Parts: sequence; C-alpha cells; structure tokens
Amino acid sequence: MDDTTTELAFPRRDLLLILLGFPALGAVLAWVLPGLAHEAVTRLPWLPFEGPLRLVAGLDQLWQRGLFVAAGVAAGLLVAFIAVSESMKLTLTDEVLTVEKDDTTRRFARADISAVFPDGKELVVLDRTSRPLVRGEHQAPLAAVAAAFQRHGYPWSKADPHAADFRRWVPHAPELPAEVHVVLAARKDARRRKADEEVRDLTETLAQLGYVVRDDGGQQHWRPVTG
Repeated sequence: MDDTTTELAFPRRDLLLILLGFPALGAVLAWVLPGLAHEAVTRLPWLPFEGPLRLVAGLDQLWQRGLFVAAGVAAGLLVAFIAVSESMKLTLTDEVLTVEKDDTTRRFARADISAVFPDGKELVVLDRTSRPLVRGEHQAPLAAVAAAFQRHGYPWSKADPHAADFRRWVPHAPELPAEVHVVLAARKDARRRKADEEVRDLTETLAQLGYVVRDDGGQQHWRPVTG
C-alpha cells in the first residue's frame, strides 16, 4: 500500500462535457421548440396541452427567442450541476475514505469497512456489521475506482458478498417482525410515489432495525445484518 491520497472525481473531459453539453443542449432545444410547436398546433390540433404549445409557438420575435434560449441554457446548467452534486466524489488514503455528495462530507475509517463493491451504477460501502455506510453513483470510471480501493488496501469485491442472503419481501411473512413489515410497506409506497428522500429515510430505519434492503425491479429484497 502507499500512503498518498487518491481523488476519484469526474475526469476533466467528462466534467466539461456535462457542464458545457447540457447548457448547449438546452439552447438548441429552446431554439427549435417554437418551430416544432407551431408545426404541432397547425398540423395536429388534436394534441393535448394546446395552450402551452400555442404559447411557445407564438415566440416569433427575435428577442423572445433569445430569452427562451437563455432560459434553455439556465435549465441545462441546473441539470448539469444537479448531476454533478448528486454523484459522489471520493478521496482515499490508506486510513480514511472521504465521501463528498450534496454539499455534505463524510469520513469513514478503513478499519470500519468490511466490503466495497459496485451495484449497477452505484458504489456500496458496508460497515463491519454489513450495514451500508455509503450508496450512490460515483464520478470516476469503475476501473479507476476499483484500482484505487485495492491500492489503498480496502476490501474491494466485484459483487455484493452478501448477495446470497437476500430474500424477496412477502408482506406478513413470519420471518420478519411486524414493525419491519410496516417499514417495508411504507418504503414500497414511497418508491411508487418516487419520494426518494422518504425512501432513503425508511432504508435507514430498516438498517437501525437490523435489516438491509435492496431493490430489484419493482421488488424489495431484504437480509439481516451480520452483527
């Protein structure tokens, strides 16, 4: 192992593509939308949202189009900054993992980590009881992430080492306490409503009750923690 610091963030090319590409896309869409909206209300009068379409189609003055394009650029910038802020920047040393996400910084000692592995587009870090400490999309390419964690001596795995322990949630099944069923049912409803913050809170509640949950399509799967 080496005792240097490794930062895992977006490669400069990818970051420039995000910060410049989304605003450029917003500008292009804002420029062509009035023409497309005019064609739609003229040729397809049965389309829904006729009022908003006519409003956009009426942006025929140059200054109006300019303001609309400026709004498109602003919307693109907003999407770009959200994409950057919602993904994780990772900083590793031989002793500490630092995770920066959503203007929040958290630090975890390597000695408290039992496993690090990819799960789809997300990276998962487990503590010594197999509870998730970290779960989220990472900025750096997966190969660079894997190499850095291995170089600094973290317990990297190509897949979830506890994958075989998960079972599909069946409401009222006797293996789980009643309060766990209540939380899982609430979490399923929150997922249906796309209430992401509520889903995260309920996932944390399950961890406090001694259970880890993961999603596979529309199904919830659970397993007990190991300690």
